[in-house]
Amino acid sequence: MAWNMSFEYDALNDVVTAYFTDCVLVSEADVLRWRKEVEEHLSKYPPKVDLLINLDGLVVKFTAGRVFGKERREVLERYTHRSYRFGGDEMTRMFVLTSGAINGAAVNHYATRDEALAALQAEREALRKRGFSPFGGGFAGSKV
Repeated sequence: MAWNMSFEYDALNDVVTAYFTDCVLVSEADVLRWRKEVEEHLSKYPPKVDLLINLDGLVVKFTAGRVFGKERREVLERYTHRSYRFGGDEMTRMFVLTSGAINGAAVNHYATRDEALAALQAEREALRKRGFSPFGGGFAGSKV
């Protein structure tokens, strides 16, 4: 298969899920292509969304890891309230964990979409109980 990504809005859960197919990041150019395409997709939604990321089909090679961490953080800061991820190969999960630690961001990785969605919903509920309003400013959610 050829490089592809898709983003689906789940209205019932008010969340966008990102899916990747054969998105293999080997070089800085690959990472910049990934960022451009992700931004094109996310710019179609409201300014910031909750995002579930299926890491299956996204492969980050060692040679692209450092650049990927920086670009990923910037994209998520700009387009998401919070993000949770699931799936993925061992190397990609390692880069997500490592860049999260380096950049001081939550990793929020789960085995399945259902587990990731449940964790996202639990965070929303915890914020609701503390009186968080998305229109009141001062959002204190997690990124990555």
